[in-house]
Amino acid sequence: MNYQIRPLLLGEAVVPNMLDVFWSLSLDQGRSSVPILGFLVLGADEGPIVVDCGMRDPKRAQEVHRLGPHTCAPDQTVPAQLALYGIKPAEVSTLLLTHLHYDHAGGCSWLPNARIVVQRTELMAAAAPMGPPSLEIGGKGLFYDRADIAELIDPLWDRLHLIEGDYEIAPGLHCVLYANSHSPGHQCIYVDTASGVAAIVGDIARKIDLNVDRLILPGLFYDLEATRRALADISKRADIVLATHDWNSVEKSRIG
Repeated sequence: MNYQIRPLLLGEAVVPNMLDVFWSLSLDQGRSSVPILGFLVLGADEGPIVVDCGMRDPKRAQEVHRLGPHTCAPDQTVPAQLALYGIKPAEVSTLLLTHLHYDHAGGCSWLPNARIVVQRTELMAAAAPMGPPSLEIGGKGLFYDRADIAELIDPLWDRLHLIEGDYEIAPGLHCVLYANSHSPGHQCIYVDTASGVAAIVGDIARKIDLNVDRLILPGLFYDLEATRRALADISKRADIVLATHDWNSVEKSRIG
């Protein structure tokens, strides 16, 4: 089965470039504006599928998580981005969440009929994150937004589909768990397309040239060896790698 993928630009953030390299072992001390992307997958029998849904509110990113400037223009909301492809939010059948950080799971309520697929271990980690309150960036929540998690547990609980490990969504469309990579229950979405196998990797990789092509780990991860193996496996399996915060993913994700 060959699916089509389209980018959803759901906001932008100004972040330190050192996040692209593990342990901040980089001479680049600058900052860059990066996209916050979701992806639309077309061609499934059940209807349109969305992978990741952006942030709840850019102000929360700065005030709650103590991060730098975040923006979400009116044309960067989930409904506005879906409308570019003639899709209404109510038509989306499934929302696949690579993980539950604030910039990936903040727009679940925009999709009123979608089943929401996430790894059980990710929800458990998000409900009781291990961030110390004294941490200046991220804090006690460790980039999980309490409002997002509370919404998933209730009122969206009946639509939440918790999976454990690798899972086939449909023929040629799979979730693969890479535990303790960027987050404890982070999954990658593999999609068969006419151009080859595309891997929607969330934040396991930030910059494809650095983190996938050269296998230099990004700055934030739980386990160095698990993340290194995840990147190697993704590089082996995928013909096209799509990352949430790489501008190159915008054009690369116009597949099929």
